[in-house]
Amino acid sequence: MGELLGELRRLQAVELQLAGIRRNRGFKENRAARQRRQIQGVEQKLEANAVSSRELQIRLDALALEVASREESTVRHRQALNKAKTNKEYAGILEAMNTEKADTAKIEAVMLDVMKEMETFKATEDELIAERDKLSDQIAKSDAAIVAFDEQVHDDRERLEAERRVFAENLPPSAMAAFTRAAQRHDGEAMGAVVKPRPREDEYWCAGCNMKVTLEVVNSLQTRDEVQMCGSCGRILCLENGIPSRLSG
Repeated sequence: MGELLGELRRLQAVELQLAGIRRNRGFKENRAARQRRQIQGVEQKLEANAVSSRELQIRLDALALEVASREESTVRHRQALNKAKTNKEYAGILEAMNTEKADTAKIEAVMLDVMKEMETFKATEDELIAERDKLSDQIAKSDAAIVAFDEQVHDDRERLEAERRVFAENLPPSAMAAFTRAAQRHDGEAMGAVVKPRPREDEYWCAGCNMKVTLEVVNSLQTRDEVQMCGSCGRILCLENGIPSRLSG
């Protein structure tokens, strides 16, 4: 392997370590983000629950006003009974009063149903608040885990990034640009070794994507120290100790 590809292989080792750090941090960030989406969903449910509770309270207040109005009407009917001058008038007032009482009883039954429904919404609110508090605690722990992780890997990341900058200064800009594009595309794995899956056949694959590599490219890698990209995945192809007889792993 030539000097250029050898340097890219050494850069690959650094890049994979940096990618591992980014990936581990990304897992922690994704967990915190997922928890924040969950708590947002709980907040939305709480708001919807509160809206429904307010609507029920408005309905209950309206029913209570109607009951109060009918009770006042009943009182007036009682007063009218004492002033009735004939049996017919008395019977008419009594019938109206009894109807008023029956209607009031129906309204009070509806009020009981509404109050039970409000109790259900209150229980739901308590459950949602408990869930929100639990998620808030989890988010705090997730954020703390990210801070702790950053502190844990700080020195290694600084060292690796410094090493990467040195490679970037010493490598040809075109080679560094090709490496960076491939690394970004494949989570740090910018290099793809050429392998020979069947020893007795002149068939070569890119170990990164398991797609065929032409004999022309293989010959070029054996004779020239230059960047050759896999036509399928875009990784930088390289040979290690000649051509392996089988796929690694």
